[in-house]
Amino acid sequence: MRKYTLPLVLLLALVIVGVWGFYQYREKIDYHTYLDMQFQREFYEMIGHVENLQVDLSKAMISGSSKDMAKYLSGTYMQAYIAQEKLTQLPFHHATIRKTEEFLSQVGDYCTAMANKALDGYVLSDEEMNTLQELQNYSNNLAQELFEMQQKVVSGGVNFGDLRRVGNRDLEKVSDQMKDMNLINFEERMQDYPELIYDGPFSAHMKDIKPKLTGEEITEEDAIRIVEETFGEKADIDTPRIIGDIENTKIHGYYLRADRNEDNGEISAAVSKIGGKIIWYLNPRSIGESKLDRERAMDIAEEFLQEQGYKNMVATYAMAAEGEMVINFATKEEDVIIYTDLMKVKVALDNGDVIGFETEGYLVNHHDRNIGEPELTEEEAQERLSSSAEIESTRLAIIPTNGNKEVLCYEFKVQFGEDNFLIYIDADTGDQVRILLMVEQEDGTLVI
Repeated sequence: MRKYTLPLVLLLALVIVGVWGFYQYREKIDYHTYLDMQFQREFYEMIGHVENLQVDLSKAMISGSSKDMAKYLSGTYMQAYIAQEKLTQLPFHHATIRKTEEFLSQVGDYCTAMANKALDGYVLSDEEMNTLQELQNYSNNLAQELFEMQQKVVSGGVNFGDLRRVGNRDLEKVSDQMKDMNLINFEERMQDYPELIYDGPFSAHMKDIKPKLTGEEITEEDAIRIVEETFGEKADIDTPRIIGDIENTKIHGYYLRADRNEDNGEISAAVSKIGGKIIWYLNPRSIGESKLDRERAMDIAEEFLQEQGYKNMVATYAMAAEGEMVINFATKEEDVIIYTDLMKVKVALDNGDVIGFETEGYLVNHHDRNIGEPELTEEEAQERLSSSAEIESTRLAIIPTNGNKEVLCYEFKVQFGEDNFLIYIDADTGDQVRILLMVEQEDGTLVI
């Protein structure tokens, strides 16, 4: 009897280990399948937004009225913004999609600028219409490339779960798979797409702006510590790691990724090499049922900025979509709103987590300003408005203009008919600088 006891115990242990190993293997396969499905969902949604972007651009160019053109150009902006967000959530090496991200950003912002011109009654020039046509052509090319990628995904040629797993082990192999999916081909063609000259934050004529960010240069270890201290506890992240450098933007920084303990997902972030400031942060986790209202989400975003040392920031407007709310903030000094010092905070409406943070506008433009007294009184500036406009509120604001300049204005929020507008009057000269239409929607206010 004693002779068979030990082999029996070993056999039993082997069976237990085998069952446990098989269970772990099945768990890994199940998660891998789940991850692939999540990435595929983001990918398909991105394709839909790019296709909608292309359609809205076409409708804008054939619109017979400035009002219709502005409507479709505004739609293009929203589609480009959401498509860019979906793209950043896919497991691609940042460097391999940089031009595509930049293209989507510029399309959205250029269309916003053209929508503003259309609403002001200006007829777009031939050059501006040609630019829209070129952007529409590139959007069509991108849609075609994405469609071909979709066919490969459907046919089983690409597994996004594999792409993420390979990406974590060897980022160079991600580029090889992307070549198979043709997105690299689009990136190469993007080298020749037109420079966009217009009054907007992604304008090509503002590329040479030197950031006003100051401070000591930090190390990679410092960047990891900053991300952990800022988001580690609330996002439940693990093992932040440096993926590479960000050098093709106005602010040079470290590009980081980190695992999420919650669902084995992944967050990404960038930290400036000078000063150690978060440039952007994205936590693309799944969002549950919305439980927070607009006011609570804005309070959470404001509290977050206070914790990060950003004082005197006020919310300017917000937009909610798919269970998330993006709140735009600007600096307030001496009762003057400074719109050039912009940052964005994204709050999940299911539990109030900060799942997105973008500070580039603030870090590039913020500095100590000597804000002088306006030459005109509020009453004198008000005389420059149409007598048909019903004034709801007035305040002083600094807004950006062409050539990276700033101008002190009176910001009049007015109602004209059933529409609300923001009208900016130069506080020194009395010239009308800008008119923006405020589109009140169920999920927030769109300013165009």
